[in-house]
Amino acid sequence: MSEHASVDLLDVISFIRVADTGSIGKAAARLGIAKSIVSRRVSRLEAVLGAQLLTRTPRGTTLTDIGRAYHARAGAGLTELESAQEVVNKLTSEVSGLLRIQVQTAFGEFVLAPLLAEFARLHPRIQFDIRFDDRLADMTAEAYDLSIWVGAVSDQTLITRKLARVQWIVVASPDYLDARGRPNNPSEMNSHDALLHAVDSGHWRFRVAGRWEHVRMNSGFRTSNGQMLLAAARADLGMAVVPKFMVEDLLARGELEAVLPGFPHEGADLRIYMPPARSSTARVRALVNFLYDRLAPGV
Repeated sequence: MSEHASVDLLDVISFIRVADTGSIGKAAARLGIAKSIVSRRVSRLEAVLGAQLLTRTPRGTTLTDIGRAYHARAGAGLTELESAQEVVNKLTSEVSGLLRIQVQTAFGEFVLAPLLAEFARLHPRIQFDIRFDDRLADMTAEAYDLSIWVGAVSDQTLITRKLARVQWIVVASPDYLDARGRPNNPSEMNSHDALLHAVDSGHWRFRVAGRWEHVRMNSGFRTSNGQMLLAAARADLGMAVVPKFMVEDLLARGELEAVLPGFPHEGADLRIYMPPARSSTARVRALVNFLYDRLAPGV
């Protein structure tokens, strides 16, 4: 073999098919290419190897001793490659295996849990490892298939798909509003006490006459937990901005009240984030499509 020459896999495949069929014409038909191309590929392989692999006769071809030895090894290698391809095809078409999912706690508790139960019934060969967390993991290092997250994520290496738009609303208890007054427009909000999530800047944005208006809120209460925000609001401690899905039951029961419902608060995108290496498996595609169908109308 030449010091700088390298074997072309297509040349090897052509040789194997000729050896298997005993004929360049039959090999060409099996490969779906012209006989001249198969002959040229085999000749090129022989030149690179520096050895004659086939004896050509008008009635067909036979393997030389070197060709027989090369075919035994190369044929086994091609079989392994084909088996590997079958494994890939199975993994990318069969909805089975382990799904490792990270999800923000509030969304997981209020929305995702029943949806994943439904998905599990539809795909009984799926196993689940579901972690609720409000800290985005290193998805590649921790081997997650996907994260479901409200808001933007800065990691540009991840593949993302928007699932829905999450509606946020301002809520407070009726007793708090009775005592402190119900604001009629966003400009009256800064006299009220705000209950803030840990990532909330305290600048609340409302849609007023077609534009966004910022209100700087006063706060002596901050937490990283959505349930704690709701508990504080129900205890008459102030106003909180929360996803609507967290408070629909509390609003219906009258335990909390929507503040300024005529002035929409800024929302956020609900997105799935996936490492590129995991986004093409059938189980991930199936879950992404399922959640998109269920959630695309909005949350």
